[in-house]
Amino acid sequence: MNYGEAILGALDGAVAKTMSDKPVAIMFSGGLDSGVLAALAKRYGSPTLYTVGIDGSHDLRAGEEGASALDLPWTPYVLTEDEVLAACREALSIVPMDHPVVLSFELPLQIIASRCRERDLMSGQGADEIYGGYRRYLDMPSEELGMSLRADLEHVLRDGAPMDHRIAGHYGKEIHHPFLDPGVRNVSGAIPAGEMIRDGVRKAPLRDAAMLLGIESIASREKKAAQYGSGFMKAMKAEARRRRVSLKDLMAELGGAEQHS
Repeated sequence: MNYGEAILGALDGAVAKTMSDKPVAIMFSGGLDSGVLAALAKRYGSPTLYTVGIDGSHDLRAGEEGASALDLPWTPYVLTEDEVLAACREALSIVPMDHPVVLSFELPLQIIASRCRERDLMSGQGADEIYGGYRRYLDMPSEELGMSLRADLEHVLRDGAPMDHRIAGHYGKEIHHPFLDPGVRNVSGAIPAGEMIRDGVRKAPLRDAAMLLGIESIASREKKAAQYGSGFMKAMKAEARRRRVSLKDLMAELGGAEQHS
């Protein structure tokens, strides 16, 4: 069964509420989640797509290609390794974080929120947990997958989304998560867990939705985690090696020492 139409119907409503005749910045990796949001947002205006990463990173290449395919304005923020470390310090000063992956995941929001002119930002947060985007889901039986998806989504709602709001709010911005809209969650929650991964392809229902939108090149793009697609984790690991410390110790040295005491 193709669940794409039901997903698009719910998502379209959530995106329309976010757009509502105001400038909107979309955190855009060039991948499936942000690509679907951008294609829907285009129905209601001309959002600007923002992509962050170190020079030559996967996300910057995919972001440029995706923006071109969608014919939407695109702004890249290309960071040096020193600027990545400065962003780490800034993010850690705003919100407590105790894991390097969490920090590297939140860096794109910190960078875009601190630099973009728009007050409203749109993020694809939650899509992986709803539609089975992580590699670790691949080998799970349907029942186990369903339990993991529910638990991971609850974690995003409890911890991830509030962290996003705190970071965005620090810069006077508002972050919107269309995939976490109750209507989208209700429609998507009715899809059997076993349908989320089809023939080894993750997020199959969302890919169906992307195909219906006519963004085939984005629909077929393989997922790359934000912290790796941006190159930020690579930069953090390189600095940790230079200092001969662990990533957690690097976080402490960059300003989060009080979080680990």
